[in-house]
Amino acid sequence: MKANEPTLIEEKDIEPWLHLFARLDVTLMSVSGAEAQRIFRALGPHRRANAHQRLLLERRRLILELQDMGVCPIQGGSLPAWGSPCEGSPGANYELLAQAFAQCALAADRLGKFALRRWLLDRAHMHRQHALFLST
Repeated sequence: MKANEPTLIEEKDIEPWLHLFARLDVTLMSVSGAEAQRIFRALGPHRRANAHQRLLLERRRLILELQDMGVCPIQGGSLPAWGSPCEGSPGANYELLAQAFAQCALAADRLGKFALRRWLLDRAHMHRQHALFLST
């Protein structure tokens, strides 16, 4: 396979990617919630804005990666509901997001997308650390 060719995934393998996309959206909403604003305000004036910006960048990259695989995560405007921002603390949402990133790293490995796998694992590690930090 050439480097420029898209890697198309089978329909049965799409769910973990859509789950990750949905978890990113839930975490974005969570970061905007009252509890998160209180926590982030105590950590410094730019923490919430930085966390929000990082999540938006990850979401943008994920959209590009999914489009490269032939998946459009935002078509039709409705994603499966994998949780709501009310379901837990910001730390819990970050932990669930880390798990979703790690799950997709396995899928990227199966597809032979090793750079994507590395990025997903790095994000999973960072979000686990973020979850621990917010939980303390």
